[in-house]
Amino acid sequence: MNILCLTEKRNNQGAMTNGVKAAMAMQRLGHVVTICEHKYLSVDIIKAADLIIAFGTLLYPYHTSQAKWIFENKRPGVKFALWYFDACNPNSNYGGSGGKYQRIMAMIPYLDWLFTTDHSHSWEKHIKNYGHLLQGVDPDDFKFKVGPIEPRQADVIFTGCLRGDVDNRERPLQLMAQNYTVARYGRGVYGSKFFAAHQKARVVYVPPPPIEIRNKYWSNRIYLAAGTGTPCLVGYTPGIEDHYKADEEVIYFKNDLEMRTKLILLLGDEGLRKKIGNAGRIRTLRDHTYQVRCKQMLEIIK
Repeated sequence: MNILCLTEKRNNQGAMTNGVKAAMAMQRLGHVVTICEHKYLSVDIIKAADLIIAFGTLLYPYHTSQAKWIFENKRPGVKFALWYFDACNPNSNYGGSGGKYQRIMAMIPYLDWLFTTDHSHSWEKHIKNYGHLLQGVDPDDFKFKVGPIEPRQADVIFTGCLRGDVDNRERPLQLMAQNYTVARYGRGVYGSKFFAAHQKARVVYVPPPPIEIRNKYWSNRIYLAAGTGTPCLVGYTPGIEDHYKADEEVIYFKNDLEMRTKLILLLGDEGLRKKIGNAGRIRTLRDHTYQVRCKQMLEIIK
């Protein structure tokens, strides 16, 4: 099967996009995959595809018109899917999700399938074929050896974005910083740099999503963080326990008191940190890779 993956190859920070990582996973599954950036899309490329999968870059304002173009030029019977990896809820503007929601709604007449990581909105009401498919990780980003649990420079590390409900997401970090060393990194930390940063901390803080999109949505950050082998202290979201076992593969907290209590427990027990970190890494690289996700998606589509 010739699969056309429509995606930019690099994000705004110059790192490989998730669309390319997903496309490479489909190649590893044995499919013939064409990775096409938006500026190179043509009628000939569209007509050559047996399946077309677009990613979040299709929602850029200057790319959205390509959805109709694909619909009008793909061969009869060829399915066109969009797989979107971020928050997308009409009741929230977290990460611009309100605007992206409107763009997806405008594309629905041209799509055969819609997959999103955010199931906090009932997409099934708007499109016949919908799948809640979470993001994965690229094993190449985690091929490095996990460093010793001790000694490490920082007590807690956080990487990523804190946009959204500051009281819900930022407050735990502020509380941690009162008594512990907290390292913060921005969104532009990827691959080997991401892995290396987490080898310098004893515990990873993974915040819950903003309150208004907390139902069956959480950031891909949990998979990235757990894959480093550093134990994760995770803001609980309903449904997430199906992906990581509580108190075995990660540690969940539901409020500030639980956060404090469990952070003290983790930082005071080197053996527990090693056990949780190892189990979280094993689960990530077994169950939460792009290859696993893409296999699920392709089985659903056919």
